[in-house]
Amino acid sequence: MATRLRREATPPGNVKAAESAAIVRRMLLQKSRHGGQAFVGSAKIIAGWTLVSRITGLARDILLNAAFGQTWIQDAFNYGFLIPNLFRRLFGEGALSAVFVPNFTEALHRDGEEAAWQLLGKVLARMVAGLTALTFVLEALLLAIWCSRPERAMHQLILSMTAIMLPFMISICIVALFSSILNCLGHFGGPAAMSIVLNVCMIAGIVWLAPLTGADPQIRVYGVALSVLAAGVVQLALIWPMLRGAGVRTPLIWGQRDATMRAMGSAFVPVILGQGVLLLSSFLDTQICTFLSRGPSAPPQFQLFGMVFEYPLRAGALSAVTNAQRLYQFPLGVLAISLATAALPTLSMYAAQHNIGGLRTALGRGLRLAVFEGLPCGMILVVLAEPIIRLLFEHGHYTAEHTQRAAAVLRWYGLGVWAFCLQHVVLRGYYSLKDTRTPMWIGGGLVILNSAASFALIWHPQVRERAFGISTSLTAILNVLISLWLLRPKLGGLIGGRRLAVSFARTLAATALAAIAALILHRLLEGWKPETGRIFNRLVDVFVPIGAAALVYLAVAASLGMEEVRWLLRGSRSGLSG
Repeated sequence: MATRLRREATPPGNVKAAESAAIVRRMLLQKSRHGGQAFVGSAKIIAGWTLVSRITGLARDILLNAAFGQTWIQDAFNYGFLIPNLFRRLFGEGALSAVFVPNFTEALHRDGEEAAWQLLGKVLARMVAGLTALTFVLEALLLAIWCSRPERAMHQLILSMTAIMLPFMISICIVALFSSILNCLGHFGGPAAMSIVLNVCMIAGIVWLAPLTGADPQIRVYGVALSVLAAGVVQLALIWPMLRGAGVRTPLIWGQRDATMRAMGSAFVPVILGQGVLLLSSFLDTQICTFLSRGPSAPPQFQLFGMVFEYPLRAGALSAVTNAQRLYQFPLGVLAISLATAALPTLSMYAAQHNIGGLRTALGRGLRLAVFEGLPCGMILVVLAEPIIRLLFEHGHYTAEHTQRAAAVLRWYGLGVWAFCLQHVVLRGYYSLKDTRTPMWIGGGLVILNSAASFALIWHPQVRERAFGISTSLTAILNVLISLWLLRPKLGGLIGGRRLAVSFARTLAATALAAIAALILHRLLEGWKPETGRIFNRLVDVFVPIGAAALVYLAVAASLGMEEVRWLLRGSRSGLSG
């Protein structure tokens, strides 16, 4: 698309800005005629690549768990890997995308290519400088902690893993920004494939680089951490030609802040705070899980404020939670996040045109699809949590006990998958309207509830690490309900709530029948164990119930006349209201 824009918007000679803007506007308006439907096709492209990414990610996690087990060593690695990923979600995929994409789309729509590239250059220069400075500060802080508190082996390894992988946040945030640019220009496949590069590099680290460091797992894990850094360099090397091929220019500009940059700056802070409190919730859960877990050779009790407490969690708790999160995020990334990523440019285009009707229609369609995808996926995770984890992870150093621990957490995350899916689409609705403050206040109010619930529940003997799945699902459901209610006035008092409620009820009915089918088959297969090999039996335990559930779900949905089936399977472009 960008090549066409350049060819039409910059003929030989000097072209007036108004003429260039008119050409760009005409092309974007032509694209927007089917915008409410076109993002479903874009979402399918993203979902296809994301599916490959999630499969390679599962392969990476399988090898990681087989190599280190659900132990304190993997806890330390997961903790160190969490930090750059938090900043990726906060800056790269969170605040920058939420603030930058609507403004970039508006600049391209209103002023033409040159203004859009100038805006990109200003944002890129400030982001690189800010993240580089932040990395140096955090590395110095980690060094100070290491020198002042060289405590137990688990804490030393946590600090080491964090220090090694921290610079990855610079490259991954740049990649996320470039990906959002390509998405705005109609290129979805390449950006969606970037995470595959990370997974392949980490697989190479686990299989090839880690064994070169020796037999000690505490040393071998350093090879995996170094592979994460290498992945960041490779990702940048691959996405740069994509930008050039799309006609994007990326000058680093340090000029004075114009009106657009000032508006983005004022919107950036609320998004940082809004996204930050949500990510702070995840970060606090990680701190609770890590430092309230009894590590190797640690006493069974610890002191806090002069009082003695029993450790509520055992080593491996963070790995159990992380494995459960990776599995519920599989359908979330393939379906809901792909849908939301594809929807944001379309929603932003309608908002830029002040087309509230089109925006409402596209948003309503996205919400209904998110529910249609999220409910059955969550149901599968609840019903088949243990067989799925056994199939994927129970190899090498990963034991049956590890499977039971992770499955118990996964079931609670599964109950909230539909809300996680909706949450991503609702956020894009706010961001397309350049409303970054409302999500901030909602998230800020719920982070306290999430952390308090997690901290309170972990002490219960029947809950323990399940607490993190319970609290996360609960706050996600509340977040969606509050966000939808407050979004209504911004869309003229209508949001398609009646259609959404009907769709939810029908989806719930189809999901319930599919769950019954999956559960019956799962029970029947427990007594059917032919002597054909352990892996074959595990594959049957998982995929036969899933296949039956999918057939029942689609059959019931089709019999109920749900439009969502036609949208997904046939890519219908019929006009629809939210």
